Amino acid sequence: MPWGAAIAAGAAIVGSKMQSDSAEDASNAQQASSQAGIDSQERMFDKSIALQQPYMDAGYGALTGLQGLTTTEGRAQALQGYYGGQEFAEQQKQQESQAMRNAAMTGGVRSGNNQVALASIAPQLGQNYLSNQYNQLTGLANMGMGASSQGAQSANYLGSSMNQAQQNIGQAQAQNYLAQGNIASNTIGTLGGIASQYYGQGG
Repeated sequence: MPWGAAIAAGAAIVGSKMQSDSAEDASNAQQASSQAGIDSQERMFDKSIALQQPYMDAGYGALTGLQGLTTTEGRAQALQGYYGGQEFAEQQKQQESQAMRNAAMTGGVRSGNNQVALASIAPQLGQNYLSNQYNQLTGLANMGMGASSQGAQSANYLGSSMNQAQQNIGQAQAQNYLAQGNIASNTIGTLGGIASQYYGQGG
């Protein structure tokens, strides 16, 4: 084979190798970039969930409390704890003192109305306590629901983004395989052309 044909064949092979390496490097870079994006999104998702977790936990706990207040037994148990506590004792004392002062000002300390007022203090305080508990627990449950909804939205967004990134990785791999095939085909064609010219000229 003349030196010119040999050089042309060698150049075709070297060029093919360089093209192949470039296609491989480009594919690897795209895949690495997509994977880095996936890893970054996963880290941010985990951080987001960690920040929302205390609110979700509070909301879940509040749901248990709310469920308890929907039953007669649950309300009775809540009132039993309230009536046996320091909060009720102080509130009852204040209410009774106020009722006695009002009765003294009107001269009705021993009246039936005053006795009714004193007897209604405990039930009224108990009802207020249950209402306050319900409102507080509802607020916590709503806060937890909001955090859970945000977490669900983040999960959906992450899933969509990761799906796209995985598709990008697959596309990069497919493009690399196609490029490698084209390079090989072109190289074989080039070498065939060189051989044809050489042998066509009679060696």
